[in-house]
Amino acid sequence: MTRPVLPPLSPAPATSTSFIDVTAKLSLLLGVLSVLWSVFQLLLAALLRRFDLSAWMQQQEIPFPAALHWAAQHALSLSFLLLGTSLAFVAVSWGLLRRREWGRTGFIIFLVLVALANFAFLPLIQELFNGLYTIVPAEFLDSPQGHEMRAQLRFSQWSALLTAGISAVAFAILHGWLVVKLRRPEIRRQFH
Repeated sequence: MTRPVLPPLSPAPATSTSFIDVTAKLSLLLGVLSVLWSVFQLLLAALLRRFDLSAWMQQQEIPFPAALHWAAQHALSLSFLLLGTSLAFVAVSWGLLRRREWGRTGFIIFLVLVALANFAFLPLIQELFNGLYTIVPAEFLDSPQGHEMRAQLRFSQWSALLTAGISAVAFAILHGWLVVKLRRPEIRRQFH
């Protein structure tokens, strides 16, 4: 008696193929969410453009930190920049999913730039806390409650710097691993 021959099982998707698919789909999702956030931020910046935050703070006799003043003046331009960057990320993620070489190369460039940007933003945290110190009146900072507030701000400052620093290192490691993986020959062969 002969046994029936079973059809061959369909091969499981290659690990490198599924890696690219998962990476590209997650990136597309993040890119679309970033575009939506950018549009919301753009609308908010356009609405707030009518409201002069700097003048209001001066009327309230609240010091206005230079970095915050610059960001308020350029909020609309920064929002357009974020939207353009988000759209570019969606495009390279789509190119990655469709196995286009420009998508792979663009994705690697984004990974490197985001890893570097995470470290570049660390001094801005310091600037933010320096700005907070200037907003609080000096007389208050010299009082017992002011000393307590200064200690809390210092703790918050170091906590924020430590958390952001650890996050920057973690993302740099993750992005470095992704770059190395995307440059492997078995991955590169799938792109045209």
